[in-house]
Parts: sequence; C-alpha cells; structure tokens
Amino acid sequence: MAMLAGALVLSGCRNETEEQLQELTAEQKPQVLCDYVYLVDRENGQVLWDQGSEERIYPASLTKMMTGIVALENIDDLNDTFLFTEEVVAGLKEAGANRAGFWVGDEPTLLDLVYGDILPSGAECSRALGYYLTGSEEGLVDLMNAKAAELGMHDTHFVNTTGLHDDNHYSTCRDMARLLDYCLQNEQFRKIITTYEYTAVPTENYPEGLKMRNAVLMYVNQEDPPYENFEIPGFIGGKSGYTIEGQYTLASEAVINGMDLILVNCHGYVEPHYPASIDDAATIFNYIRDTWGRQTLWQKGDLFTTLRVRNTVNGQLDLNHRHTLVMDLPLNDTHIVSDTGKTADAPLSAGQYLGRAQVYAFDQLMAEERFYATSSFAVTRSGKLWTFGYELAAAWGVPLAVLLVLLVMLLSVRLRRRHRSE
Repeated sequence: MAMLAGALVLSGCRNETEEQLQELTAEQKPQVLCDYVYLVDRENGQVLWDQGSEERIYPASLTKMMTGIVALENIDDLNDTFLFTEEVVAGLKEAGANRAGFWVGDEPTLLDLVYGDILPSGAECSRALGYYLTGSEEGLVDLMNAKAAELGMHDTHFVNTTGLHDDNHYSTCRDMARLLDYCLQNEQFRKIITTYEYTAVPTENYPEGLKMRNAVLMYVNQEDPPYENFEIPGFIGGKSGYTIEGQYTLASEAVINGMDLILVNCHGYVEPHYPASIDDAATIFNYIRDTWGRQTLWQKGDLFTTLRVRNTVNGQLDLNHRHTLVMDLPLNDTHIVSDTGKTADAPLSAGQYLGRAQVYAFDQLMAEERFYATSSFAVTRSGKLWTFGYELAAAWGVPLAVLLVLLVMLLSVRLRRRHRSE
C-alpha cells in the first residue's frame, strides 16, 4: 500500500493531521429502548457498542441458553424420553412462566425438551431437563453455575433453570454474550436456535405432536408474520426473555458486512406490548449495516512509506507493515494519522524507532503500528554533500543546485591542496 508524503492512501478513509482530529464530531448512535447494550464481533472480539455491559441485569429467559447447552453436553441419548409429572410442572402456571405446552402424562424425547426450552422458551422443558439429568431443578442449576465459572462469566449467578425472577439470579450483557458465543459453537444448539418451527413426537396430550415456534424468528424477516415484523439484515437467530423486573431481553447473532456479530440488549420496554429488545435489534443491526464493515487496512509486508535517510549517499529506507490489520471500522469515518515524516537522519541504527501509524474511528484510537529501522546508516562526508545538493535541488531547482555543489566541491579540493602545500 503506497504512502505519499507521509499520508497513508486508504480506500474509504480520510487522511488527517493531529490538529484535524480535534475537529472530528462524535459518533452518532441511534436511540434505543433498552438500558443495556453490548455488541461484539465474534471473530476478533472487537466491541462496537457498549452501554452498561458490565452492569447487573436480570436475564429472564436468556437463562435457558445455559439450561440448553448444559443439557446438550450432558445427555448421552437425545432420543431418550422423559415423563412429565405433577412435581415437574408444579407452580409454573401460578408463576406466570412461559410454557411450550407439555403437561402431566406427556413423554417427549429429550431433544423435544431442548427445542421446547429454546424455541418457545418453555419453563416446563427447562425443569424437565434438570429432573432428567440430576433428579431435581437444583441439581442442574449447580451444573449451570459451574459452566458459567468455566466460561469466565464472573458476574453471573443462576438460582433456577427458567429465568423466573429472583434477586439473586443475575448476569451482565457481557457475560450473556460470552455464553451465546459458546453455545453457537455447538452444532446442535445452533440448529435449534435457527429453527423457525419444530414438531415434537406424539404424546398423550398431543397425539399429532406439539408444534413449537421460535419466539424470536417469528418477529424477524417474515413475509406473513403472525405478529409485528422487524427487518434485520443478516439475522441468524437468538434467544429472548421477559420478566417484569428484567423487562425485555435478547441475545442474538447477525452476519453483516463481513462481521459475525453478537448483540445482547436488556431491560427495555415499549407500548404496545411487543418485544422492545427485538425492536432494538432491528435498530442496531440496521445502523451497523449502513455505517460499519470489516476492512483490511494493510497486509503484512505491504509498503507503508519510504524514508529518505539524510547524510548518506542516496540513502533510503522502506518501512513495511509487520502484521496484517483487519478490523471493523466505520465505512466513511476512518482516519489514519502518521508521524513518520519523510526523512530520517543518519546516524541510524537498526531497531531505532521511526514513528507510527494510528487508526481512528471518529475520535477514538482503534489501532496503531510502530515502525523501526531495519538497517543501519552511518554519517559520511560524501553523504553530507549529497544531502546538501539534494536539498538545494529541492529548494532552488536542479541546475542551480548542481552549479552550487560543483563550486563547493571545487573550493573543497583547492582548500585541501593548499593545506598540503603548507
């Protein structure tokens, strides 16, 4: 990539001086309904939006992502079945818990239960998975908290498998993003969360099989939506939740402009009664589509600039990028600042620091690369003369500079001869 007069030529970027950077306007994000927002690139960990990501929130049914992944990792045979009893469903109706629809006497497969846990966010399915794996809901909660610790979810604590409110049942948007990223690496989980509709095996209460719809996808990119529809570019899938205390929550994935993004947005509400978190996802992902994208700024080995080394004969030094830089950046508001200049002065040692290139998005420093000399240059008399002539040529024109250099050389020769004769 060519460098002219110390300014990087980069498609889609403007070249700015340090003074000009002070005049840049701040990034303008759209208004959202949720109080907490965290948007991160799965591939490089780059955070594009952080609004209280480490504040404690009530995750509501985002909890069921952990319920589902722990179940998938601990069940040997997903075709095995589970019989619903009064003990498993006790209290769910009174608590206002969302249910897939299974009831006492039904005997679905364990795969049906995981689908029921994720798609319609069925609390009876979440509980049933706990009873199958450990004999109680509390036993599965222990496994869930252990998995949270393993994943580095340092500010998360589960009390139940369902997400029903408890003051001691909490997490953060950052932790929930870490969880979803982990879950999406499981092929079965990814298949489930991206399924629009699923039918369970025939059971006592559902002889034709219980039909379940994805409580997120039914709101997104539907030509004939059953409810409100939101157009979201590149949307893959997600898990939503709601409690009175936690309000609307959502953890979702979308692939936009080369970026594989996870968005967690929580504690949002709006009238009329529809998921404010999905509304926000549409707002945020569309904003990202229009303003951000994955960009390759330079490749390892690309030429950044060539410095003229003063006080040496015809001295020059190429500065090449030592690493490839690929990152998410604003499509029209990326700025490159360089302080390498056009020249370097001998003496110059290999490894000597020569300057840096800094990448700014709006007024925020995003990345930088430092450049060091790869060769050494010594000062020589002829080099000083060469530099003198070169700079004269640049300032006064070539013919006059050549004449002046010749005069200087002639004077130098005469002085040396006179010195020898004396």
